[in-house]
Amino acid sequence: DDDGDEQDYGKGGLVPCTHEAVLKGHSKAVTTLALDPAAARLITGAYDCKIKMWDFNGMNSSLQSFRELIPWEGQQLKSVQYSITGDKILCGTTKNTALVLSREGGREIETAKGDMYVHDMAQTKGHVSAITAARWDPRDKTACITSSIDGTVRVWDINTCDKKQVQVIKTKNATGKRCVPTAVCYSPSSDIVVGCDDGALKVFDARSVSKGVTQRAQLEAKSAHMAGMETTCVRVSSDGHTLLSRCKDETLKVWDMRKMGASPLKSFGGLENLFDTTEAIFSPGDHLFLTGVSVLKNKDGTPKGPGVVKVYDKATLEEVREISVPSGSAISLAWPAKINQLFVGTQVGHVHCCYDPKQSENGIMRCLGKKVKGKDVTNVGINTVGHIYAPHALPMFREDKFATTSKQKRKDRADPVKSNKPDLGPVAAAQKGLSYPGMQQSRSFAQHLFKNEVGISGQEYLNQDPREALLKYSEVDAKPVFTGVYKETQPDAVFDYGEERKEKRAKPYVW
Repeated sequence: DDDGDEQDYGKGGLVPCTHEAVLKGHSKAVTTLALDPAAARLITGAYDCKIKMWDFNGMNSSLQSFRELIPWEGQQLKSVQYSITGDKILCGTTKNTALVLSREGGREIETAKGDMYVHDMAQTKGHVSAITAARWDPRDKTACITSSIDGTVRVWDINTCDKKQVQVIKTKNATGKRCVPTAVCYSPSSDIVVGCDDGALKVFDARSVSKGVTQRAQLEAKSAHMAGMETTCVRVSSDGHTLLSRCKDETLKVWDMRKMGASPLKSFGGLENLFDTTEAIFSPGDHLFLTGVSVLKNKDGTPKGPGVVKVYDKATLEEVREISVPSGSAISLAWPAKINQLFVGTQVGHVHCCYDPKQSENGIMRCLGKKVKGKDVTNVGINTVGHIYAPHALPMFREDKFATTSKQKRKDRADPVKSNKPDLGPVAAAQKGLSYPGMQQSRSFAQHLFKNEVGISGQEYLNQDPREALLKYSEVDAKPVFTGVYKETQPDAVFDYGEERKEKRAKPYVW
């Protein structure tokens, strides 16, 4: 009963987790997940470098994804998010470029790459190192931001992002040296909130950024977390006043954005965090906020125990509930208001969909009510039936009978057409005394070439007597046609045929 939930958990009873369904598709930790504005589709990204898309209206109780994508081979997923209109998906991986996908998963545009040999990161047209986070602007469907290990946060316009970014924010520590922005998000007013690896939290004003004034943050908490520990998530409430920061120093801190320089409103310690993208989120209406807790692994890779999702009351800043996650560390979280269901991505590649039939609607509940369609036995291909025997068929339709299939196989094997028998090569054909395509049939290579190039009309010379062919030219010399005029004026040949001349010619010539 609702009254019983309120009595047992207080505001924790507002969490829809009386029932659970598990989406299994990834082989490694689900590091990021998001739902479209209509809460009709879920997209998940994991360390197995894959994106899976789930359609609640099209799924049945088998809970299978309808599409699988690999944005970049070997690049783990850091962030996926639908745009405010739901027609585009922003994808950030460990590659130095972000990718904008269509609603169906088609590639649309890729952000520009920077020049790694340029020292000033503001002078490059894109990131030069791996991306750590990517987020859409909540008020502009064409604007987004990305953060990278190169120490910059870049603002993009998706219409021109393949050429150059719009603005560059260089994050620096207290000494003026470069620090890495490991987490980034937008506030409802489009201010940019950045969490750095030096433990600082920075807030950049949207108007100043649009004008190119990015040298100094509007608000800053310099020692928000332990230095050297990555901030895995920053999240702003819908009223724009409360900020959550989750860090690998095992803490979750709550901040009043109007007093960022002061100490946090509350710090929750002892929350194990082993992943770069462990999230903290607000519930619909901002009454509660949640975060996941990690657990260590055994030597075989299995989690040592169940993971935990901690639920806190925003008004009292006290823990109100703890939700156990059987499949290990809880990493990514989502709680859409439209369907009032909680989605938890875990380290073993599962997504736990928690819901309450009394409070939730549509979403995963639509799939669980659809049975898996059975196989249609009437829709069987004729080739899968096998041989059909018709002993009483008319002679014209009667087929040859074979006692066994082996006899038919031997017959087909002997048929060079059915067995696709290849032509014998020159060596095998010569060994067997057979001809082969391109075999030389002539007595010499010159004859073979002449026969193939000239053709049949030029092969009459093969039947001619070479002596007779030469003698016909001697008869022509006896009666010259063109030089006959000079025959009468030619001098008589006088040769010395004496014995002395013959003996002289017979002697060998000596040097």
